[in-house]
Amino acid sequence: MRPMNTKRVHPKLSPIARVLGLSLGWLLASMPALAQDDRDAAVRAEFMQQIDALDAMPSPQAGSATGVASEALRQYVLYPYLEAQRLRAPLRFGLPADDAAIAALLLRDGDAPSARDLRRDWLRDLARRRSSALFLQHYSEPRADAGLRCERLNALFATQAAGTPDEPLRKAVLDVWMTGAQLPDACVAAFDQARTRGWLTPTLNQQRARLALEAGNADLAEFLLRSVPADAAPTLRAWAALLRNPERELDALTAAGPAALAAQAPEALAAVISKLGRRDPAGTATRLDRLVAACGTPCPLASPATPGELRREVALGAAWSRLPITVAAFKQVDEAVVDERAHEWRVRAALWAGDWTLAQRWLAAMPPALAEQPRWRYWRARAEARQDAGNALSRSLYQALAAENGFYSVLAAHQLGQPYAPTPIAAARDATLQQQLASRPGMQRARELWRAGRNAWSSLEWGEELKSLSRDELIQAARLAQTWGAQAQTVTAASKAQVFDDFELLYPRPFERDVDAAARLSGVPSNWIYAVMRQESLYDPRARSRADALGLLQMLLGTARDTARRQQQPLPGADDLFDPSINTRLGALHLRELLQRYDQRFVLVLGAYNAGPKPVARWQPSAAALDADVWIENVPYNETRSYIQRVIWHSVVFGWRGDGQPQRAGALLKPITPAAVASGADAR
Repeated sequence: MRPMNTKRVHPKLSPIARVLGLSLGWLLASMPALAQDDRDAAVRAEFMQQIDALDAMPSPQAGSATGVASEALRQYVLYPYLEAQRLRAPLRFGLPADDAAIAALLLRDGDAPSARDLRRDWLRDLARRRSSALFLQHYSEPRADAGLRCERLNALFATQAAGTPDEPLRKAVLDVWMTGAQLPDACVAAFDQARTRGWLTPTLNQQRARLALEAGNADLAEFLLRSVPADAAPTLRAWAALLRNPERELDALTAAGPAALAAQAPEALAAVISKLGRRDPAGTATRLDRLVAACGTPCPLASPATPGELRREVALGAAWSRLPITVAAFKQVDEAVVDERAHEWRVRAALWAGDWTLAQRWLAAMPPALAEQPRWRYWRARAEARQDAGNALSRSLYQALAAENGFYSVLAAHQLGQPYAPTPIAAARDATLQQQLASRPGMQRARELWRAGRNAWSSLEWGEELKSLSRDELIQAARLAQTWGAQAQTVTAASKAQVFDDFELLYPRPFERDVDAAARLSGVPSNWIYAVMRQESLYDPRARSRADALGLLQMLLGTARDTARRQQQPLPGADDLFDPSINTRLGALHLRELLQRYDQRFVLVLGAYNAGPKPVARWQPSAAALDADVWIENVPYNETRSYIQRVIWHSVVFGWRGDGQPQRAGALLKPITPAAVASGADAR
């Protein structure tokens, strides 16, 4: 086993590549196998070396180290990316940009993905240099962030000719200014000029203050209201005070009585009760009881802050915290204000409380479109079975679900005591259409960028290509990406074509030798490792999250190093986690540690892997054990609940693909006991 450390030197690296800490040979080896007659391999390697050198350039003086492009590279489909990155390089060091060359490239390439980073950085540089005319000539609204939109306003003010009408410029200012969000400092100069010209009137300030309050931005609202007469906009000022000190202001309104409550903006009351209901559901329920009592009969509060609507928000907050008051809180909610969230969460609350009769009644009250979702068909079957173990309706519901594909189909088969096998539905194959798609320049760029290890750029090119494709073309695009081993692109195209059940297409088993070795070492089933890998990185060994989770199993470097120490493995550096063999090994060992921590409850491992151990500890049952399906259904984070369900589904599909046999889900669905929940360090 080769040693791993952050200072590892690869013998074949160029000096610039050593700065980057990457091995070009390793990068190529980590990609899907290329055909033996791959004529682009050499020029791709040259492109990768030069683009990596630009990324790693430590100083402007090192610019010459990127080398001179060969004729083959200049003809290469990715050469525009190299051109754009070379022109961007001086901007990183505050050096003068080659304005003429950049302008020519942007005129030639337009809004191509290869030019977008260059255009953004150059526009920022032009704004800094106050090159207003050139800025306006190359400004692109669809790609502009708030800062560039404001720099455009500054340029328009700077270039406005004497005697030209103000209205277009005033409208442009208001289009940017009229938002509830805080805007960047680049906007200050333009807005100051607009105030000088009298465009930002007290009435407009009030309108924007309302937008800010609706966005929960009390600071911005109070700033805007400073320019409004002191006796104007009392409702907005009260709204800001309510956001600033919600408990104190609610108590004051309760003491003041019905008239004061009726004078408050209903949106303000709704927002504050909803916010407090998430933070302190029990305390907010008590406070709301006092408020409603003080409001009189009938209570003058208007929607969205009628007593029923406010009680609904408090009940939802209690459900998300799994409080004992939750079921009683939902019983207080008028049926007329039960929206989709309340329909779902009051059933979940009844399941958590073990009140199957109430769950059955609330399931029956769901709108038909909601009730027919697999989720609620399953829970209807569960409720029916709890009322009568031999219930024919529950069995027929389970059987219908078990004949479908998805998480709730796995659960239905488990309730029937049967193994589950997915039903594959193969998407069409059309080699001719694939060949036509492969000849498109955008597809060629996406493929080459993937092979060159530039998946973010590849995804941009891919997304642009997919915009114009028919469903049949999307399916063949997915099959085309599959031949590259670009699973993210495969899934993107297949999802857009509504193809979800072609398991050969969507559930490959790459890195099989590495995964099998990791499974043997850790004792974690290979299909569980694959399931986490698919959900975390879509098989991309180069994946990096915003939180700096790395590689196939998206491990944080600190977690990987701690795992390695405990498991007597070589300590990895960040680059090592892009190596599939290292990432899968340490990731599987980390999964084993989590399984030990959570008493072999895989669903808790998944909850901790996605949301962290602290939320999972908060979500534990207080006394009695809970069925795993009930616990999963009550996970309050939508993302984490979906994550757990998807990984369990992936695990079953991978198990079935691995041995061709129907799968039993019992090991995935062990009951959740209070002792099974632990706290600890970040699960990544």
